[in-house]
Amino acid sequence: MDKFWNNLSSNFFRGLIILLPLLVTLWLIVLIFNFSDSILGTFLTILLGHHVPGLGLLVTIVIVLLAGYFATYLIGARMFKLGEELLYRVPIVKSIYSAAKQINDILFTHGETSEKFRHVCMVEYPRKGIYSIGFITSDAALEIESKAKTKLINVFVPNTPTPATGFLILVPAEDVIMLDMKTDEAFRYIVSAGVLQSQKPQEHLGTTN
Repeated sequence: MDKFWNNLSSNFFRGLIILLPLLVTLWLIVLIFNFSDSILGTFLTILLGHHVPGLGLLVTIVIVLLAGYFATYLIGARMFKLGEELLYRVPIVKSIYSAAKQINDILFTHGETSEKFRHVCMVEYPRKGIYSIGFITSDAALEIESKAKTKLINVFVPNTPTPATGFLILVPAEDVIMLDMKTDEAFRYIVSAGVLQSQKPQEHLGTTN
């Protein structure tokens, strides 16, 4: 009987590992669908007078494609810059958009600032002996370091399976373990809950100075 349950448990977890990427993908699709359909879908329902399931998601996809298309051209870039300037003039929206854009620029773009601060690291969190993967964004604020009386590093720890969200922790510089894992590899690792990982062993670069 014990052998039966052991085999059942083993097969269950093996199947879970195999299906995890598909489950994560489906979960993200459903999340995006519900989010898009609830926001744009409500507006379109008011506009059309009746609800059309999935229309909000379809419009969202079209908007994203158009944004990517027009952003590659000068006139599109100017339009986005004008739109950003308008958002920066709205008090509450300004704070939210500015923070989101800074995180996006640091983690996902390829400018000089992002290349400097998008290093992948590992820290003992939430307790000693438990490690989390994070991204170094910058040094901690001077006031915080002066109060803590030690050198601190701002580390963004992403959530699984949605690494665009997460939380900020301030870690002593000597406790930050640098990884030579690439950013896209780290994101795949986080999104897949560790299932998708590089085939070659990674060697850490040591701690920060």
